[in-house]
Amino acid sequence: MDEQLLIRFLTHTCSPEDIRSVDRWIASGKDNADWLFEMERIWSLKDELKYSDKKEVEAAYNQFLSNTQQDEKKEGKAKRFTLSAIAKYAAAILLAGSLVVNFYQMADKPSDAENVIEVPNGQRASLTLSDGTKVQLNSQSKFIYPSRFSGKNRNVKLMGEAFFEVTHNEKAPFSVQSPSLTVKVLGTKFNMKSYCGENAVVSLAEGKVMVESNNPKASVILKPNEQAEYSDAMGLRLIRHVDVNLVKSWTEGEAAFINKSLKEIARNLERKFD
Repeated sequence: MDEQLLIRFLTHTCSPEDIRSVDRWIASGKDNADWLFEMERIWSLKDELKYSDKKEVEAAYNQFLSNTQQDEKKEGKAKRFTLSAIAKYAAAILLAGSLVVNFYQMADKPSDAENVIEVPNGQRASLTLSDGTKVQLNSQSKFIYPSRFSGKNRNVKLMGEAFFEVTHNEKAPFSVQSPSLTVKVLGTKFNMKSYCGENAVVSLAEGKVMVESNNPKASVILKPNEQAEYSDAMGLRLIRHVDVNLVKSWTEGEAAFINKSLKEIARNLERKFD
């Protein structure tokens, strides 16, 4: 691959023609796809170097202990909270990367063939679809998409969590299907979380989206900083005044929790650190 094209790809500054060139190069052989995703993984590590300084890790850990002890005093508890040195660093070092376990895209596939990306625990992945839409995938996610969009619709499938920056196209609506929800947009930015056994959540950053529950059928239109949440028990409900930057903080390798249960926090950390 041309060095300048690689740089544009890694810095997300590709033109539509660049993207088509990269797609053709990937489709020409599985080794090319493996090499490119390894380059993405290495490139992503530069953003994690700020967490490697021992003093910063210790300072953050001591602050965490201080906050925990203050909370326990307020609640009249005298429990001691300790962590091993390994746990300290496990909680501070981000294992972000663009490593993809399964990337099925063979040269002899037709243009409308489905590709499948599966992201393991402890990893993240990012890709650009044929229409220019950018997708960031969180740990333990499975994403299914066509090599080329054709017809009047752009349909993809998600099991897990992803942040979408959808390229606007009035003639071809973009649709994301999950087991419990379907999101329909023309062009916008939103976060979608749909893990098995958990509430499905769609959070809108820009634009407008329609969220539909699959069973029973219900729908809601989201505006920026609004959220749609679905559960079998409660159905589909609208939540206003959401901090979407906090919701999508995982795309920067961060983990932020406000008013979340210990069970939910643990589940997210398990996915993040494997």
